[in-house]
Amino acid sequence: MRTILHLFVSLKTAVTIICVLTVLSMLGTFVPQSLEAYQYLERYPSIGHWILALGFDDMYHSLAFQACLWFLSVSTLVCILTRWKSTSRKLFSRLQFVTEKEIKAFEMGMILPKLLTETALARFPQKKELPGSVVIALRTSGKSSLLGGMFIHIGFLMILAGGLLGLFYGVEMAVRGRVGEKVPVPELSVVRAARDADRISRTARNIRHFSPDAPILDKYRQEVEALHKAYVDGLASPAFYVEFNNLWVDNHLDERGQVKGIKSWNSAISFVADGETLASGVTMVNQPVSFRDYSFFQASWSKSYRRIVVRVDLLKDNPEWESFVAAGATFPIIVDFEIEKPRSFSWTPLQMVMQDFMPDFRIIDGRFISVSQELNNPAARIVAYDHKGSVAGRAWAFPDDRVMSPSHVSNLPFIFTFVGAEPEFESGLQMAYDPGKPMVWAGCLIFTLGLIMGFYIAYREEWLMIMPNGRILIAITGNRPAESFRQNLQALAAELNEEKNNDQETIKA
Repeated sequence: MRTILHLFVSLKTAVTIICVLTVLSMLGTFVPQSLEAYQYLERYPSIGHWILALGFDDMYHSLAFQACLWFLSVSTLVCILTRWKSTSRKLFSRLQFVTEKEIKAFEMGMILPKLLTETALARFPQKKELPGSVVIALRTSGKSSLLGGMFIHIGFLMILAGGLLGLFYGVEMAVRGRVGEKVPVPELSVVRAARDADRISRTARNIRHFSPDAPILDKYRQEVEALHKAYVDGLASPAFYVEFNNLWVDNHLDERGQVKGIKSWNSAISFVADGETLASGVTMVNQPVSFRDYSFFQASWSKSYRRIVVRVDLLKDNPEWESFVAAGATFPIIVDFEIEKPRSFSWTPLQMVMQDFMPDFRIIDGRFISVSQELNNPAARIVAYDHKGSVAGRAWAFPDDRVMSPSHVSNLPFIFTFVGAEPEFESGLQMAYDPGKPMVWAGCLIFTLGLIMGFYIAYREEWLMIMPNGRILIAITGNRPAESFRQNLQALAAELNEEKNNDQETIKA
């Protein structure tokens, strides 16, 4: 039993567990979380099955991570109970349990050359007599520092408890939307049902990969179906809606007013229920908005282009193409397209569709791709259809300064030139309910208070012991290195000697 107790209170054990938690957290960062089982096996052919078997695909709910948190919590609790025994003795009954041997063992002590008077001894408020005519006196300062270590351990335990509470009872859900859209948010119990369904489904998929005929899979399937039904029913009557009112980006500007980089992504949202706006706010990275049980964090951001403006010019006057150009049409013509939305025009019988738009066009390995969402090298691909629905031709639209040879970019009687594109943002919010958050914040406050008390308040014990032979021993100890008390010891000796000299002068007078 003593060995087990020593294991829990050992500082080496705590440091080891914290190091293991650090390594697991790093793995949880490097290994993508919550993917499908086959994706881990494809990405990590040699260790994918170990990632799934150990639960590292959902690291922060894995058995290893939870076991470390529980062990560290129990260790901290045992340390609190053990530490309180010694702390309470120092606070309330230090003199009662001290021994003559303990005082003599203090590193910072000295023997006074002269006997002390009762007046000097009176400077010590706590005294007791030991067998053999030994008198011990004690004077203390900075007692509140003794509680610093307790507060540190209690605060740390509260942080761990809050983390475990959030781990088991907290939920998270992604909310994505564009300006004007309303996204339903179901009741908390419904979100929990979706969370549980996802966890069970992931576990079932992992089991199915290794053992397709496992009997437990039928049980998991029934549980997931019941949870999915509860989620669908709850989504039909949501608790409230998140409405995206405005999305914008703030940029850092240089001295010339040029954009240097992105400062913040901003989402102005409102919370609506029964047609009434209940609250509103602006969320950005590291600045969440809270409503009812949930906190909303800016988690992701994407930019796309739906409305593309191009200029249309007549490429060539060829009788072969006369049927594609309406009589009397005057060029150039400014036209706006929406991605994959067919458009008909008065200047041609063809129906046209902007099939794709690439803001930063590149050709890599023979594929047309966009390497970013910035308008660095915009290119639009347009397809024309005749009245029968057959493809009549294709064309590319580039900016004026990047227009290629017309024969390379169009096999239609038109040349398309990119004029502009209107960006449209989509905001991704992380909606989280964490019941342990208040406990974590309270624990952080208590932990910080303990650090302040422990590091900035010095605890000092000043001991005086009159031995049977009449010699006087004074000693000082506390929560600082012994050498730091040397000046205090010399000051104490000077104080007592001065008191003795004053008493002698009084007697002579």
